[in-house]
Amino acid sequence: MVNEKNFEIVYSTLLGIDKETENFDISLIEGAVVSNEDIERLKDIRRRSKILIAMGSCAVLGGVPSLRRFASEQELKNVYNVIYVPHLSDASPLSKFVTVDYFLRGCPINRYELLNLLDKLSRNEWFKQDERRFLFLREKPLNLEGVALSLDGEKCIVCGRCVKICQEITSAIDYINRSFETAVSTPFKVKLDESTCISCGQCILYCPVGAIVEKSYVTEVWKLLNSGMHLTAYVEPEVLMALSEALKLDVNRRLVTALKKIGFEKVVLWKPQTEFNTSDQLTILPSSEAEAIFVQRFYPDLVNYMAPPPRIKDNSIVWFSPCVARKLSGNLVLTTRELIRLLGTMDLSLLTKTQFDEIKMNVANKHEVEVVGMREIRKTLESIREGKLKAGRIVLYVCPGGCLHGGGQPLQS
Repeated sequence: MVNEKNFEIVYSTLLGIDKETENFDISLIEGAVVSNEDIERLKDIRRRSKILIAMGSCAVLGGVPSLRRFASEQELKNVYNVIYVPHLSDASPLSKFVTVDYFLRGCPINRYELLNLLDKLSRNEWFKQDERRFLFLREKPLNLEGVALSLDGEKCIVCGRCVKICQEITSAIDYINRSFETAVSTPFKVKLDESTCISCGQCILYCPVGAIVEKSYVTEVWKLLNSGMHLTAYVEPEVLMALSEALKLDVNRRLVTALKKIGFEKVVLWKPQTEFNTSDQLTILPSSEAEAIFVQRFYPDLVNYMAPPPRIKDNSIVWFSPCVARKLSGNLVLTTRELIRLLGTMDLSLLTKTQFDEIKMNVANKHEVEVVGMREIRKTLESIREGKLKAGRIVLYVCPGGCLHGGGQPLQS
């Protein structure tokens, strides 16, 4: 372990030490770069340092400050209590501007990783860290846009997790180019919606750096609430289950209180329902737009068997769902993750419980068969195509494990 006598701290604003010297053996820098002054200061430190270490999520990836590109003023107030408008359009990691020798990830960092790194450096043991990070900057990052999803090429570290999960679904994205030009893209760099992407959002759950995100409507909902519009919240049961697990708290009726506190007039517990022909003929019931698009693109000969996916016709309803693909429905849809951001720093454990204004849950039908996961969906659709399956109501769920594991659910550490 590190011997404290091997190191002398000569500069630290937190510790009140100001013995800044001409050169440094090791510089540990926290925080994202948010201004032109930061860039100049960072380059100066790099020039004077033998070793430069990016310490913490903000310095390594841009961290919470970089999320402001997706945030409204209200969300920024919830995080910082004040509005700070930096000179740069976006907060960036240190590696965008200088060469970083070592990365200490986490918020906060693991102190044992720091001590281990300092111990090795004190003994002049240089080593390569076990992470796939390119020590270069693409001059033109490859960004992908879609109605429901987007990929930020500048954040992407080409780890391949999104590619792997997508290969199990529709193979909409894959690696392109070679060597240091390797990137993740759709074929011919077309927009996500022009590829085989069905907007299931599973890639979001697998991305370790937040390079792939859903298009957020939190700002729009805040504007509607602040305008005094009478809004009704439709909440799917899987949203309650995921929130309860994430917060380690039974949020059920507390969520009703929270939503009414921020301005919703009514809160309804709702299981999405699909309109379909009540006859005994074979019917394919897509649980969302994702399943409908999949059938249209890969099994167009079966489209006549398919009912439309669930939708809401009332524009005064905000739909809270575990599903990213519902954003393609034309409704105002917020995922469970967006709901968490909408609630901000509100502590649900301190709220009283309020009954739902209405509960709309469809009654299970003995003729319905739920088909979960892409492997089972393909097998079932092939059986229909081959004429082996001729009757019944087939409900399709693209996401592994069904809606509870939808692409819009909270990220798991």
